[in-house]
Amino acid sequence: MSLFKISAIDGVYIDAFLTDESNRLVFLSLWGRDTALQELIARLQLPKSDNGIRDFHILGHNGERHFVTVPNVDDLEKNTFKTGNTIFGVLTQMWIYDRLATKADLTNHRGLILYHQDDGRPDLWPLVKTVCPLPLLDHWREVFLARCFEKQWIKFLENGFGMSGFYVHLGDDIEAVVTEMIHNQQLQLPENA
Repeated sequence: MSLFKISAIDGVYIDAFLTDESNRLVFLSLWGRDTALQELIARLQLPKSDNGIRDFHILGHNGERHFVTVPNVDDLEKNTFKTGNTIFGVLTQMWIYDRLATKADLTNHRGLILYHQDDGRPDLWPLVKTVCPLPLLDHWREVFLARCFEKQWIKFLENGFGMSGFYVHLGDDIEAVVTEMIHNQQLQLPENA
C-alpha cells in the first residue's frame, strides 16, 4: 500500500486523495493518531492568520508533490473510524470529502460521484436525473448524457491517487437545451405512449 504524507502536519498519512481541475480538495483518506488528525481539522477551521491551513502539499515517496487547496471547509464532511490496538497503537482513519458526494445541491443542479479506481465507472444517470429540474425519461439516457458531456456539464475528476469521480453541474440553460432536444426530436416519447 502506498502512503503519502501531508506537508502541514507530522504523523498524518494519506492512502487516497482526489482534487478537481483547480486543485480544490474533493476527497482525502487520512491515517494517524487521533491527536494529529484533530490538529489538522482544527487548523483547517482556523483563519490563515491564526496558523490555519488553506492549502498544503501531498508528498509522495519519489519526491512528487500534489498541491491541494481548501477554500471553504464548510463544504466538507468528515467521517472517522478507529482501529483496534495495532502494533502502532490505536490508529484513526479519517475521510474528508466534498458534501456534494452525499447530498446533491438540487437548487444549483450539482452533484458528485466518488469511486475507487479499481471499481469501474459508476452509473451517472441516477445523479443526473436527481439534479435535473425537469423530468427525464430513462430511454433518453444515452443521448442526454452525451449532450451533458458535450456541454461539459459532467466533468471527470482524476487528479489524485486511488479515487476518481464525476462532478455534475447542469447549466442554467438546462430548460432551453431540453426544449431544443425535444423540438429536434432527439428526445422523444416512447412509441407506445
